[in-house]
Amino acid sequence: MQNVFWADQLAARAIERARREGRIVTCRSGASPSGAKHIGNMFDVLKSYFVYKAVLRQGYKARMVLTSDDRDPLRKIPDRLAGLDGKLHELDKTEKEKFEHYIGFPYFNVPDPFGCCKSWAEHFDRVWTDGIAALGITDIEIYNNNSLYIDGKFRPYIKIALEKLEKSVEVMKRFQKNIKNDFIPFSPICENCGRITTTPISFDLKNWTIKYVCGEKTLSGKYKVKGCGKKGETSLDNGKLTWRFEWPAQWAMFETTFEPFGKEHAEGSWRSGQAIAKEIYNIEPPIPHVYEFLLIDGKKMAGSLGNVYITQQMLEIIEPEVFRFFYTKKSKKQRDLDIKHINRLVNDFDFAERVYFGVEKADERERANLTRMYELSMTKIPERLPVRIPYRLCSLIVNVYQNNLYDREFIIDKAIELMKSSELVKGDVGDEDRKRICRRIALTKRWLDKYAQEEKITVNEKPPKLALAEKEIKALKMLKKVLGKVKTETELYNEFYNICESSGLDAKRFFTLVYKILISREQGPRLAPFIFAIGKDKVRKLLEEA
Repeated sequence: MQNVFWADQLAARAIERARREGRIVTCRSGASPSGAKHIGNMFDVLKSYFVYKAVLRQGYKARMVLTSDDRDPLRKIPDRLAGLDGKLHELDKTEKEKFEHYIGFPYFNVPDPFGCCKSWAEHFDRVWTDGIAALGITDIEIYNNNSLYIDGKFRPYIKIALEKLEKSVEVMKRFQKNIKNDFIPFSPICENCGRITTTPISFDLKNWTIKYVCGEKTLSGKYKVKGCGKKGETSLDNGKLTWRFEWPAQWAMFETTFEPFGKEHAEGSWRSGQAIAKEIYNIEPPIPHVYEFLLIDGKKMAGSLGNVYITQQMLEIIEPEVFRFFYTKKSKKQRDLDIKHINRLVNDFDFAERVYFGVEKADERERANLTRMYELSMTKIPERLPVRIPYRLCSLIVNVYQNNLYDREFIIDKAIELMKSSELVKGDVGDEDRKRICRRIALTKRWLDKYAQEEKITVNEKPPKLALAEKEIKALKMLKKVLGKVKTETELYNEFYNICESSGLDAKRFFTLVYKILISREQGPRLAPFIFAIGKDKVRKLLEEA
């Protein structure tokens, strides 16, 4: 079953190519600091990182490179911006208008909206890389394009693209209908107003200069930028290659072997990038890996829907290893992160962990895949199966013991007690496992508070007044008696159906009746563990009063 896992397959291809070229494997990812990069952009980083790790596992040298396209122009001001604390802040009308002046400026030359960093680029690069580091990803090389331009790293690629201008124009015409004969693949920075939305007129490679006009320009086909009108001349170091040439230049600069990217690039700049790499820069493009869009609760991420999230927000509700696990899954299909039911993702991770340690069974192929997914999710593999409390039990604890949540030792002891009644753990629980239990309960509480309010319940102090039929009274009395004897959830669960059969009460009616007594609802959490969470004595008291 060797190389069943997608990252291992790509790693094998990358190694084969690197050996042929006499190089190490370079896995790369890039992003523009337009604002806080959302969790959909994390596919770029983690897909590349997993292949990098898979290459090392196969015994071949590799590196992971992350770049920031900080000479790109600011296109629009987002409605919400992330601070270095990972919190999103809404911008009011005045704040947005203040920064509209900088539309068209390169990110490295736009002020930091929070005033804590030297520039917009530095601030949002830090938010991005802090989120990456919080996932335990620290063994990567990080570069920003502005420094690479200043250091002259892009010079050879600017020179080649302009020396082969006729060919550059011909290649671009194949992919973009609006390319004219006077096209020059370079954007100078205006020395008068500072915008990088100028139109180049001519260039002089001998003197390393370029002439331009700072006029009106449309960015990404929809953002109009008015220039200052200056006709000027500046150094070819004062500007940037246009995106479709800059991306292949980065491949060449870092000798990129493998790079993942989203579907939007696959249908656009990737196709032109391949041609530019081969015909202009005389290199082979990297091995690609295309991923689909990420949906949140079944919808595409959009600021107007308020469903755009950054890594730091996800780490408020799930552990880093669970978040990484989400990205280990195959990306050929559109992925949906169901935040309202994040417990399902946590359950998937917990299952993979148990398969890894041989506690759960899986067929050979599934076991091979889940083993690799688990290994790449973890920064360090534990020596034994960790004690993980299921989210469903965490939810019960948060709901039932709302007034005791700040009593750390009480909550951990109660969690262990419930796990034992659920037969999820036996024997003593170590200090590290106690910390792990406490942490997951805290994560679950934040999830309930922010994203799953409908999951929050309150246990009755007194039952509601109910008109009970004779068979219902009989069933409740039997349940009250049973609670004095059972010691595990399984025993209690089996008794439910014995009670229904003996009392002649329909099972659905029985469960509905008990939920009404406990929480004044017709449905609720799984009843057996819920009763143990509330406490058998308290439940018996409520049944007696009912």
